[in-house]
Amino acid sequence: MESPVEGDKADSLQDGDKNSGQQANNGSQDNPSNSEKSPGDHQSPSGPTDLSRTSAVSQKEPPNEEIEKQKMSKKEEVELIGPTTTQTELAEETGILGGGTKLLIIVVLVALVAIVAHYYLHSKSPPQKTDWQQVDVFLKQMKKVKARFPNQRAELWSRSEIHLKRHLQTSQPAEPVSLILTSGVRAERTMRCLAQGVASAFSTARNASVLHIDGAGKAGQDSDQVKLDIDRKLQGAFEGDKPVAVIHRLEELPPGSTLIFYRYCDHENAAYKKTFLIFTVLLGDEEEIQAEMRLSAVEEMVDDYLQKRFLSHDHPVSFDRMDLNKYGGLWSRISHLILPVAAEDRIEQEGC
Repeated sequence: MESPVEGDKADSLQDGDKNSGQQANNGSQDNPSNSEKSPGDHQSPSGPTDLSRTSAVSQKEPPNEEIEKQKMSKKEEVELIGPTTTQTELAEETGILGGGTKLLIIVVLVALVAIVAHYYLHSKSPPQKTDWQQVDVFLKQMKKVKARFPNQRAELWSRSEIHLKRHLQTSQPAEPVSLILTSGVRAERTMRCLAQGVASAFSTARNASVLHIDGAGKAGQDSDQVKLDIDRKLQGAFEGDKPVAVIHRLEELPPGSTLIFYRYCDHENAAYKKTFLIFTVLLGDEEEIQAEMRLSAVEEMVDDYLQKRFLSHDHPVSFDRMDLNKYGGLWSRISHLILPVAAEDRIEQEGC
C-alpha cells in the first residue's frame, strides 16, 4: 500500500513529463532546426514525448521542401541569365561571343587598309586613257614630230599614222605593231632622231616609256650572248612600263641574234601584243634614197641588203644560225611597213 508521499511524487513526475512534452513541441515549432538535432539532445523517458516529437518533425517537413524548391528555382533563374554551358564552351573554343568586338575591329581595319592601298596604287600608276583619248594624244604628238622633220615624204606621215592608230584603237590587239625606217648614209642621224620621235609619240599616248637597243654597239659580239641580252631587255621592258622598243641599226646585229625577234613579232603568237617595235636599217651602199623611188622598190632594197648582211655562204649552217629559211620567217614578221627617211640638214648638223 502506497504512502501519500509516494503518490504525490508519482503525480509530480507525470506532471513533469507532460510539461517536458509540451516544451518539446513548442521548441520544435519555434525553431525548425531543432528537428535536425540528434535524439540525445532532448531525450525523455516517456514514449508519448517521442511520438509528439516525430509528429512535429513530420509536420515541418513540407515547409523545408518548399524552401529547397524555391532555392533551386532561384538557382535555375540565375543560371539562365548568363550563357549556357554549351554556349560558354563554344565561346571559349571559337571566341565568337567573347570576340565579337575584336572581329568587328579587325574587319574595319582590313577595310581601311584596302582603301589606303587602292588609293596608293592608283596615285602611283598613271591613269589609263581610253582608246580614243590615246589616238588623240598620239596624233597631237605626231603633229609636233612632223614639224621637226619638214623634208619627209607625205606618205611617211600618212602611212605611219594609219598603221599605229589602228593598233591604238584596239583595246586588245591580236598582235604587236612594228615598222622599219631606212635611209642612206647621208640621213643616218635624221633616221635615228625620227625613230625616237615616233616612238615617243606612241609611248606618250600610252603613258609609258621607250626602250632603245643599239645594234651598232653589239656588232662583232657573240651571237648567243647578244640574243640573250636582247631577250632579257625586251621582256623586262614589255612587262614593265616600256611597251615601245627601238632597235637601232638592225643590220649591225649578229645574224643569229636576230632570231629572237620571232618571239616578239610572231603576229598572233607573239609573247606581247600591246607593244610597238621600230627597226632602223642604214643602207651602207646608198648615199641617200631618191625621193621619187616607190615604196615597193624601197622594200626590195632593204630586203636585199639585209640578206647580204645576215646570210653567209662560207660556213655551214647550224640550227641556231641564220639561213635563208629562217631569214624569210624573220622578214615576214617585221616587214609590215617600210618607210624611207630623207636627210634633214639641221638635224644632221645639230642632232636631235
